[in-house]
Amino acid sequence: MPLMFGRLPALPEADAPRLKLAPFLRGLEAPPAQVDWYSEVPSWPMYLNDQIGDCTEAMVGHLIENTSAYGDGSLTYISENDVLTAYERVSGYNPADPSTDQGAVLQDVYNDWRKTGVGGHMALVFAQVQHQNLLEVRQAVQHFGAVGLGLVVTDNMMADFQAGQPWRRATGQILGGHAVPVVGYDAEMVYVVTWGKVQPMAWGVFVHVVEEAWVAVLPEWFDGQGHDPEGVDLHGLGDAFAELTGSENPFPAPGPAPVPPQPPGPPLATADEALAAVAHQWVTHHHVGANGDMAKALKAWLAAKGL
Repeated sequence: MPLMFGRLPALPEADAPRLKLAPFLRGLEAPPAQVDWYSEVPSWPMYLNDQIGDCTEAMVGHLIENTSAYGDGSLTYISENDVLTAYERVSGYNPADPSTDQGAVLQDVYNDWRKTGVGGHMALVFAQVQHQNLLEVRQAVQHFGAVGLGLVVTDNMMADFQAGQPWRRATGQILGGHAVPVVGYDAEMVYVVTWGKVQPMAWGVFVHVVEEAWVAVLPEWFDGQGHDPEGVDLHGLGDAFAELTGSENPFPAPGPAPVPPQPPGPPLATADEALAAVAHQWVTHHHVGANGDMAKALKAWLAAKGL
């Protein structure tokens, strides 16, 4: 079975400014030892990547699948035609002229995904991940469900894939540039989706073959059950993206929760008790950003005071 490539080299940052994720991560807390955002996805379509070099747009389809499965629970599959239409639009590919199948630049794909959408699904914002910083890569996978990679594939990697083996060898001749999403990891392996299946890749191979990494914030990821990334300053990220692109910040500024009315009864004896009565109500709500930090501080204060 022929397998195609199609990820073109990244544009120089001087020509294509981009947002970096790192400044908006809240500290460098240790992410979980393993993350699995793929086992509940029953299948991964090829999306024509065995016929044309549309791996960058096939990756978008796979990102929509896994984030919708683990975020809002909808498990959404876009169509093959959705992927083809997006690839034609971004790359200039014309099915009537095979010579136009030249691949696409990942940043262009993410830009189009945000502005136009793919199969009716649009990214809110996107940012570059420092692929050399493996801690940041793990954090991005943990908080956003996936990270899109631009990498190269060698002939030994291709041989191992076709033999059904994990990617443990980065040696050999480079066959082409490729795009895959990271949908999980553990201590030994990174789990990516390519050519219709989940492919394990050793961290040692990751270090040698990955050339760029990106994360998109997708509406499908927000489910009200903790999948909005508390470890990320979303409003700050949105502000910076708005400044870079001239678009609006899609994330509203966090505001104070409404104070519930004081229940009828005798007045509270002390100022601490008065604050505790309000705090108990407030910390039960879900908060992000500065409000999240305040909620944690209030919980600690209530415990220390025995209130």
